[in-house]
Amino acid sequence: MTLNLESPVLALDLGEVITLDDAAGVRIHARAGTVWVTEEGDPTDHIVDAGNAFIIESPGRTLVQALAPSWISMRECVLAANDPTQTAA
Repeated sequence: MTLNLESPVLALDLGEVITLDDAAGVRIHARAGTVWVTEEGDPTDHIVDAGNAFIIESPGRTLVQALAPSWISMRECVLAANDPTQTAA
């Protein structure tokens, strides 16, 4: 996936969903609010709240849904996926 965003931060309303295809390696950082992330082929869903981040590991489709009004940023990441030593910045 090539990530081309005009704005580095996306605003999501409560319940709004975005779909990412083939986004392995993309880092989702919740700047405000809380989002639910589910990856195709991964039985575990992830809740990402303000100040935390999640790196998509699986190829295929990923859904991100706002559980509250949220601001998220996304960028391609070169660090190991979901390494607990990473910072959320």
